[in-house]
Amino acid sequence: MSWNWLLEAMGYTASVIILVSMLMTNVYRLRQINLVGALLFALYGYIIQAWPVVAMNLMIAMVDIWILLQMMRYYAYFDLAPASSIGTDYLRRFFLFHERELMKYSPGLTFDELVEAQTNILFRNMQPVGLFSYRQNGEDAEILIDFLIAQYRDNKAGRYLYKTKRMYFKELGIKQFRATAQHPTQSKYFLRNGFVRDGERPDGFVNEL
Repeated sequence: MSWNWLLEAMGYTASVIILVSMLMTNVYRLRQINLVGALLFALYGYIIQAWPVVAMNLMIAMVDIWILLQMMRYYAYFDLAPASSIGTDYLRRFFLFHERELMKYSPGLTFDELVEAQTNILFRNMQPVGLFSYRQNGEDAEILIDFLIAQYRDNKAGRYLYKTKRMYFKELGIKQFRATAQHPTQSKYFLRNGFVRDGERPDGFVNEL
């Protein structure tokens, strides 16, 4: 009875994992989770000797692996354009269109704050995919928001901002970025991109350039 229960739980778990993958807006994450679900389903099929289930899910896993490899190799061209050079009208449209998502990562953020700060539009392969805004006070810069559209939330954008553009920010006189994690995913994002925890502030992070 316990063995049958374990097999049944494995099948349900694989189904739930695949269902969760279908709900992901980030394609890279979708393929990662879907791969785990497909491999678990293939193992489940092997144990119960359901060979069509094994074959189908191994093929799905192979497709997931191939797409993940393609995405890892795919070159992404990034550009950071000051919103002032693009125009406040475009910035307003971007802000209003993504306002609900923006409020998750920076509650209470207003359009006027973005206009008054050093706000940039992040482009990926010439598509506007994010917003990076900060207030500079001497050598310190406090990040107002570091936002990416859901389907582009991978490691490439963070590496571009905090590694590739590091010298650019240093030339502007910035020696460190300060940020506050206001969303559960932001702590991991900041730590992954060179930030360390700021002992003086709860949920605070510092990145020395």
